[in-house]
Amino acid sequence: MTERRPLLYGLYEQACVGNGSGAVSLWTHPADERLGATSLKYWLDLGRRAEDAGFDLFFFGDVLGLYDTYRGGAATALEWGVELPAHDPLMHIPALAAVTERIAFGATVSTTYEHPFAHARRFSTLDHLTAGRIAWNIVTSYLPGAAANFGLDVMAHDSRYDRADEFLDVVYDLWERSWDPGAFVGSKERRLFADPSKVHRIDHEGAHFAVAGPHLSIPSPQRTPYLIQAGWSPRGREFAARHAELIFVGDSDPQAIRAGLAGIRARAAELGRDPEQIRAVVGMNPVIARTRIEVQEKLDGYQAHYNADAQLAAYAGWSGIDFSTYADDEPIAKQNTTHTQTKETRTDAPPLTAGDVRARFASVTAFADDRYIGTPDEVAANIEEFVDESGVDGFLLHQFLSPGTLDDFSELLAPKLRERGLFGGFPNSGTLRSRLRTDGSDVLGGDHPAGARRR
Repeated sequence: MTERRPLLYGLYEQACVGNGSGAVSLWTHPADERLGATSLKYWLDLGRRAEDAGFDLFFFGDVLGLYDTYRGGAATALEWGVELPAHDPLMHIPALAAVTERIAFGATVSTTYEHPFAHARRFSTLDHLTAGRIAWNIVTSYLPGAAANFGLDVMAHDSRYDRADEFLDVVYDLWERSWDPGAFVGSKERRLFADPSKVHRIDHEGAHFAVAGPHLSIPSPQRTPYLIQAGWSPRGREFAARHAELIFVGDSDPQAIRAGLAGIRARAAELGRDPEQIRAVVGMNPVIARTRIEVQEKLDGYQAHYNADAQLAAYAGWSGIDFSTYADDEPIAKQNTTHTQTKETRTDAPPLTAGDVRARFASVTAFADDRYIGTPDEVAANIEEFVDESGVDGFLLHQFLSPGTLDDFSELLAPKLRERGLFGGFPNSGTLRSRLRTDGSDVLGGDHPAGARRR
């Protein structure tokens, strides 16, 4: 067996009360603190806890519209706070960076509803303020309500990626080509801020964007923020092969993950990229206690505050299918929606009835994999087996209760993972990219489409 690289551990969050990473209704549990998620105090405490626990990444998901597919409207989502309130996670990161030293920050921003010039400026600012601890999770957005909020129609799934490719062309030019190495001087003695001969317009004219430039920020520690991508569809994998440095895997089967990652890395090599620079993480929703009896007691407590309707509203929003219109024994017709590709929409997946879907979401464990439910020894052993079978490079922790799930991981599971060489050992200084690249570089290499644009 080849020697493992240190695993990356991240905490998945959203700037909301009804966190969409799993059981969205568990903010009602008496031990959960998510009702405080509109306060700065809540986030500063969680950021410190994540860093003290040894986590490497504090990651924010995001949405730009209501989940209004289920039962033909947004009532269920509003009643249960499904991914609401959707506050802007970019506003949280500077505050979190100020009270931490090591942990990096990832933020989800859509290429469909943002403009590349403003986006490039924001992320350069964040990269400076965090000393290179910033990552961008590139998404293309699927909610019809989000499109309506920007006065637009939903773009077809693959067309959104076409727009994303051009968006990235623009921001790469701003981050990498607009300011030459050495353009920023900052010399009091020479009374020179920047060398004008080394600062350039980009004059982009494309199908979706026209941007003159130059970029308004001096080059940041990473220039281009560390690039994350979560699409697992065929078009998403092509996009990942071209651009991604870290992939959020959209599967739980270890053999399928290994095959999918091999395909992405092979395609990246065809495009001239070093496939060793592409890493992958997968989500985990752990339920951990010292004994199996305590594990079951936790699950029973979660179930008592779980609402299946809230979860169906979330899943209907993700898939684009209103399950409330189907009888239990009625097969769900395969649909080409503009949403994410789920078992109900993928033509390569076996057919399901609405009853199958309702049964799946009847339990709080709908998004929990059995391998992450158990005693610390059991879960640690399962994680080791999963890493070896799948080839993933780390995990994103999704909390059932905040901060209880994080605390359980830190106090109960992390020591067992350390014993197996599965936690810790990840570099704890420098930019995020330098910690993850095999060559320790702060900036992308010339094999990447961004690095290739640098003068």
